[in-house]
Order: sequence, then structure tokens, then C-alpha cells
Amino acid sequence: MDIPNENTALDLKSTLVNLAQHRKTERVEGNKPDPLIVLAAYAQDNLVYDDGKIVSISPSSYEEYKRSKPNDLVNKFGAVYADDAPLLLHKKLADVLVDVVIDLRDRRGQFTVVMDALRTFDCASQLQESRPDLVESGLLTHAGDSAHNRALAVDSKLFEPTNANISLSTLLEADEHGHLDDLDMKANSRFYDGDMSYSARHNRLTRLQAWQRASVKRKLPIANLLSEFWDDRVTGSPADMWRIISCRALCMDVNGNPQTNPMIATLKTDLNALHKQNQEKEITRQQFAESAHNLFVDTWQRLFTKQHKLQLSSILGLGAGEPPELADFMFHEWYNDIHDHDLIRAGFPRQTRPKAVTAPTVIRKKDSDPLRLLFEEAKAEREKNMASLKTSA
Repeated sequence: MDIPNENTALDLKSTLVNLAQHRKTERVEGNKPDPLIVLAAYAQDNLVYDDGKIVSISPSSYEEYKRSKPNDLVNKFGAVYADDAPLLLHKKLADVLVDVVIDLRDRRGQFTVVMDALRTFDCASQLQESRPDLVESGLLTHAGDSAHNRALAVDSKLFEPTNANISLSTLLEADEHGHLDDLDMKANSRFYDGDMSYSARHNRLTRLQAWQRASVKRKLPIANLLSEFWDDRVTGSPADMWRIISCRALCMDVNGNPQTNPMIATLKTDLNALHKQNQEKEITRQQFAESAHNLFVDTWQRLFTKQHKLQLSSILGLGAGEPPELADFMFHEWYNDIHDHDLIRAGFPRQTRPKAVTAPTVIRKKDSDPLRLLFEEAKAEREKNMASLKTSA
């Protein structure tokens, strides 16, 4: 695996795909209903959750929801995406996603509503400006720090059909103990062990298993975000390799929490030390990645017994019990952020909603120059004084 020491830009024309159409023929093969529904959450300003359904309401009712039921808003940040902006994703991750949604439909009868994918740096900046409180709470990452800014993360929710005619209006949100962007950050964690229904725990588990199953099939390690059950992504850097072990452990109900599993805690600490060495230019990225992978493999082999490996292969498919090769990893932190102008250059529409045009403020020419204004005021004062002297004379 040849790793450059500088970040690289993705070739957007060849790597980005529109999720509404990606592998659509395969998704509906055999006259089955499409398991993937696209809903760009951050383009919405009138959708709410009502008894498990996503419904459109009037502007006045929406304002009332903001005040009394903010957690039931589909979009908690304000409409930042353009109405016609497609949801785009890196093709490698999109292929994993399509495998996941087909798997969940065929095994569980569930449908996946994808609510966010690529989030350009421009959109991310506007989101954080509109809700700095949610940045502070940890629900939203700063622009430039997220896998979403590189089209290497996707947010989705599970839904269940209420009849054979599958559409957003006929789907009921599956119990996952929370909405997309739920305000209860503690309960959003995949390690949450508080009060939760059996169906919610089971849905979270089978969703994670579907992602890891597709990860094994596509040979692309997926580090499902552990703090948000709806967010699935590639690893950030080699320092994140421990997350792959955590996700595989969770798939078979083994403790994957670094706060309570000393093996994973030690791995995380050692990987962070390597990360620091790389940031301080003491080691190259190549050395960082190779050393991190060696630690990762060593921890994997010590943590997972032969029985664990057999169980992983049984749940996730052949090969799931063995650690991924270094060459299979993608590290989103080593790619440049994607901006609106990058999309336009590659032939895609801009993602950010155009700002409302307001009439320009008209400034009189003399008022635009403070020195000129002072000169005219002094001139007027002199003329006034001269007129007064003439009157007195």
C-alpha cells in the first residue's frame, strides 16, 4: 500500500455517485420494492416525526414544533441544502450501502431512508453557524473534521412498511431508540446500556451486522460511528482501527467498549501515540499505517478466540473472523474536503441552498467618504457664521 504524505483530492467525476440511482436495477430486481429511499434531511423545513411517520406540516405548526417538540424535527439545523441537490456518496461506500439495504429488506423486511451523505464544506459551515449549541453538544462536527465532507460517511434510518405500496408516506420508523440527530447523545451511543426496548436493541444490532457483513463482502473496513447509531463510515486514520474491532465485537455481543475492555483501551492509546508521532513528523504516514496495522492485528488475534472467529464467520460471512488487510482500508482524513465549487467543476449541482437576495443599501456618495462629510459640515458652519456676522453688522 503506497501512502502519500500529503492529502489528496478525490476525482469526483469517477468516484461520486447519486444514491437515488446507484445500482437501481439491482435494488428492484425480481420486481421487489426499492429498499433505499432518499430524503435529504437538511433541505427540509416542514417535515416532522408524528407517531412514527414523517409528515409535512404547515409553517405555523412547524414553528410550534420548534418550541415544544424540537427532537421531532426531521431537520434540526435549518434548510441549508438546495432543494434539487442530490445525495452523493463515494462509490466504494455506496456499494456497501446498497448491499446493506438489500440485505435488510430481504432478511428483515425493513427499508432504509438515507438522510445525509456528502456534506460539502460550505454546507457544513452553514450548519454549524445555524446551531452552534449542537456543535458544542457533540451532535455536529466542525466543518472540515467530518467524513461527510469527503463523501465517506452516510446517515440513515430504518423504516417498516405499513402496506405493500412502499413510499415515504407509507413507512413507519423502526424502533431504534431515537431519530436521526436525536438530542439524547448518551442514548445515541452504540454502547448505551440504559433503558431500551428489545426491538430497539435488536434493530440496532441487525443493522450493525448488515453493515459489517457488507464490509466483509466488499473488503472495505467500515468503522460505524460508535457515538451515533445512524452514522456509518470508513475509518478516519490508522488511529481509528480499534473501531473495527469494537464493531465486530458488538456484532456477537462481545464487549467492544474501550472504556471497559482493557485490550481495546490499550490499542486505542497506542494508536493515538502513533498518530501524534505522525503529526509531529517523527514518522511518515506509511510508517504510521504499517505500525498501526501491526498493533491492530496483534490485538485482534489476542482478543478474538477461535470460537469468536467462527461466530463472526457464521454471522457476517466467510473471512469475517480475520482482520482486514492494510490495503483494504480507506482513511477519510487523508482526503481533501469537498466544496461546492469542486462539485460544479465536476458537473454536479452545488449543494448549498442559494441565499435570499435582498435589495442593496443605497448610500449617498457624499456619505461614503467621511473626510468629504467633515469638509462639507465645516463649510456649512463657516457659511452660517458669515451670515451671522453680516446680520450683526
